[in-house]
Amino acid sequence: MTPPKIAIIGGKSSDSLAYWKHQGGSLDLHEGSAQVALREAGLFDQFMAVARPEGEVLKIYEPNGNLLLDESTGQGERRPDSFNGRPEVDRVQLRDMLIDSLSPGTIHWGRKLSTVKTTAVGLDSVYDLHFADGTTETEFSLVVGADGTWSRVRPLLSDTRPQFSGINGVDVKLSNIDAVDAKLSKRVGLGMCLTLGSNTTILSQRNGDGCVRSYGFMRLTEDWARTCGIDWSRPAEAKKQFLDLYYRDFDQDSKDLILKADDESVIPRPMYMLPVGHKWPHRAGLTLIGDAAHVMAPFAGVGVNVAMEDALHLARSLVACRDVCAKTAVKTHERHLSNAVRDYEEAMFVRAEAYAKDTWMYLDLFFHERGGHAMCEHFANEKQQQQGQQQGQQTGVPEM
Repeated sequence: MTPPKIAIIGGKSSDSLAYWKHQGGSLDLHEGSAQVALREAGLFDQFMAVARPEGEVLKIYEPNGNLLLDESTGQGERRPDSFNGRPEVDRVQLRDMLIDSLSPGTIHWGRKLSTVKTTAVGLDSVYDLHFADGTTETEFSLVVGADGTWSRVRPLLSDTRPQFSGINGVDVKLSNIDAVDAKLSKRVGLGMCLTLGSNTTILSQRNGDGCVRSYGFMRLTEDWARTCGIDWSRPAEAKKQFLDLYYRDFDQDSKDLILKADDESVIPRPMYMLPVGHKWPHRAGLTLIGDAAHVMAPFAGVGVNVAMEDALHLARSLVACRDVCAKTAVKTHERHLSNAVRDYEEAMFVRAEAYAKDTWMYLDLFFHERGGHAMCEHFANEKQQQQGQQQGQQTGVPEM
């Protein structure tokens, strides 16, 4: 059997440096998805060596500084058990670990994809990749679009574009928070610190490098950054203006998470999502994984987990296809390869739809008119349901 030629188009394939350091905040990897993928890749022990289980804890504040929930002390109890087993890892550490596991030359850096074109070889269609530098790579049996929110591969499969989620604001980073402000460091704690007002939030998260990333997000228009009157080219003044406009009712500690952040880190950041249930008709030789397939806002904390689950299931399908073809001495693989990809897609569509529904549910909790009280009540209700299910299992009496 002639092995298929497969190209994976990455979202940062145009980086000039393989170990680009501006990767965003910390990620929690779940036991049933991303951690399974790492185990099968033989990387679980390396992951646990850099993971931060202590980063799982959550704090929720009101804008006036009143603490509603603190999982590190037991105030307000903890979230349901379904939130356990999700240690944090910095994006850069995860990315470096994955890159280092590959053979040298597997990733081609500095190759920005321009177009994908179909050509015919015999009875089969294959794909040529054309890059911005004028080079071309030819005759791929499968092209996997793993190239993020604004994927260049997706338009070959779907006319649907990501939609603005209704959430906009700024992304900032406060480096070395322990030295800058020990009191502020204590407020954040070891994990995530949410200050939830009425439809307006400051979401902060500790990273393993000693920084805290914060997000001043609220319900705004898509063009807000351009029309709000804030001069983003002057970040020190922009931070003050942003807080004066939208956070007058927030206590000083929560505002300082933005005010004391590194000036060069201030980035306006609208949130986008593909529609719930996004799918496409199967097309032999093309597929999508991760944000290219189902970009979601980060409020359910599932993005990287869904993406790694996609990669795991697609890899399993391709390996199974290879094994079947090898056993049956099939000389051409295209039909079997297409069926393997179709199997992956059909299961992924179902899984991604459920995650997208959860994301919208949590978005509405983060940006609720009742602020953090709505979030805490949601956790309490989920925990009560979980305890009821556990009691029913113990007694053998089905729930009504």
